[in-house]
Parts: sequence; structure tokens; C-alpha cells
Amino acid sequence: MDLIDWPGVARNALWILGLSIVLATWSYTNWWASLRRIKMRHALGLPRFQAPFAIGLSLFCASLAWSSTRWWERGLWIVLGVAFLWQAVAEWRAAARHGWDSSPDRRPQGAADSEQTTGKQP
Repeated sequence: MDLIDWPGVARNALWILGLSIVLATWSYTNWWASLRRIKMRHALGLPRFQAPFAIGLSLFCASLAWSSTRWWERGLWIVLGVAFLWQAVAEWRAAARHGWDSSPDRRPQGAADSEQTTGKQP
């Protein structure tokens, strides 16, 4: 006789792990931003925050998809989890290319940008 529901323990451990990653990421980013005297609003847009935050949320979604009983509910959690996972991978690649503290606005400065800011055409 098995008294412990091991799959249930694993499902619940997964969402607890995901939300603990989210909380730890938020806490670390808050500390990091205060140490460098930058606004939290700016720090939340950096890959330093975005990548681990999205990983934590994808683990949370995976747990809820695993414990769902309806097919459409499971499908929605899977879609949301994949979207968070895609965001994590995109931020990780951006951080590898531009650095973990790079600005979220990574587009090149071109002629269209100078025209908008100065009002003059090149």
C-alpha cells in the first residue's frame, strides 16, 4: 500500500519551485537595482530579470498543465508555458549577444530614429 501520492508531490513541487524562482528573481533584481541606484522599472526590462523570471513562470505553467483535468485547460497552460519558455530563450540569447545588463531597446539607431528626434530629414 502506497500512502504517498508521488506524482501529486512532484506536481506541487514543480509549481512551488517555479514560484520560488520568480520570487528569488524579483528579490535579487530589487537588490541589484538598489545597489546600482537604478530604477526597478528599468531593471525589470533587463535580461538579467527577464530570463529567470520566464523560466520560473514556465515551470509554474508546466505544473498546472500537469494537474489539469480538462483538455482545453491543459492546452492553454501548455501554450502559456511554451510562450514563457520562448521568452526565456530569446532573453538568454540576447544576453549572450549583448550582455546581461543590456537595454531592452536593442534596435540599431538609424536614419528614421534621428528624423523622429530632430524633426529633420537626412
